[in-house]
Amino acid sequence: GPALVALVTDVVTRQFLTLHRTWIHADGRKASVEPPRLLLGGHRKAGGCIRLWPDEAVTDGLAVAEGIETALSVAHAYQPAWSLIDAGNLAALPVLAGVEVLVIGADNDVAGRAAAELCARRWADAGVEVLVTRQQQNDLNDTLAEVAPA
Repeated sequence: GPALVALVTDVVTRQFLTLHRTWIHADGRKASVEPPRLLLGGHRKAGGCIRLWPDEAVTDGLAVAEGIETALSVAHAYQPAWSLIDAGNLAALPVLAGVEVLVIGADNDVAGRAAAELCARRWADAGVEVLVTRQQQNDLNDTLAEVAPA
């Protein structure tokens, strides 16, 4: 069926790693299939990101989140934004030269909170201003979907 397909590249080297697919319905809603998301087999995702904005847009700030939907939700308030795919990649995000402000769209689950804390601490220790979202729902996208007009 239809899918949202995104290129996953290495955060630092920008080299191709894999493809990320999210199955959707024709109207754009996530499909009710298992698994709803899939990475291209035989390729690594560790250290990867989905650059929702190009590198040249990353001048002095960057917003990051685990999932694509959450990164796009964060982008309503702060751009450019990248998806880091999962908590492991968020926790390991290296400090990138030239980024003075990092906004983390943290998932509100054990892994998401821990990853955001590790990432935030490392970036703050490097002198970067770090902002982390907090919301009742699991992720910012869930919260915004509840309040968005139908």
